[in-house]
Amino acid sequence: MLVLIRLTADAKFKNTRLVRSEVLEKDLEWFRQQGHAIPEPSTLGVSYARYLEELSEKDPLAFIFYFYNTYFAHSARGRMIERKVAEKILDKKELEFYKRDGDLSQLLQNFRDKLNNVAEV
Repeated sequence: MLVLIRLTADAKFKNTRLVRSEVLEKDLEWFRQQGHAIPEPSTLGVSYARYLEELSEKDPLAFIFYFYNTYFAHSARGRMIERKVAEKILDKKELEFYKRDGDLSQLLQNFRDKLNNVAEV
């Protein structure tokens, strides 16, 4: 079952336009160029990432539940936080992390539908 979930998830989620790792790297590079030091991941952060990877392998449905709740909460709150951060400390610069190719609400709905389909497998 795990292999089926991974294959299905990989095929369905590749082009959701919601993956943020590449644009986060661009923002981190911008901060470096502004003279800010970017710390290495902490031991706790690495441990947490490892735990999530293990959870996705041992209990895929629990991982999907966790991911669903965390991702959608962060996406919804992120829009408000983005505006406040840009306004207060970034001279209204829009970070790449918050830019989306399309309407975020629609992208999230499409992603939610795909995630629900994977959870039903």
